[in-house]
Amino acid sequence: MLAWLSSRLSKPAAILLLVAALLAVAGVSALSAIGKASDLIEERVASARAERDAFWRSEVAEANAALSGAVAELARQAMRADGEIRAAEAAAHDQLKQMEEDNAALPDGDGCGLGARRLQLLPR
Repeated sequence: MLAWLSSRLSKPAAILLLVAALLAVAGVSALSAIGKASDLIEERVASARAERDAFWRSEVAEANAALSGAVAELARQAMRADGEIRAAEAAAHDQLKQMEEDNAALPDGDGCGLGARRLQLLPR
């Protein structure tokens, strides 16, 4: 091949042409290597992002589970307190009814004064 080029071109021109061809091949090889390195970097970045996203998804899921447990506990406490309040209201209502019945059972129920027996019915 070199002989063929030497017969067609002058020696310095043939050498220059071969050097240019070698540089072109080297450039194409370098671009290919850079492309492969870039692809490798992109794969690593995508892998790191996926790992980070998975970590934070698990952290958020864990926090949501803890929060829903706390909300459920607060709801149970609220229902328990509501039941206690209703029981206290019912007891107070029953006590008031009993006091009204005891007051009505005393003699001189339509009098306007407070006797000793009526005074004992009042809460202390």
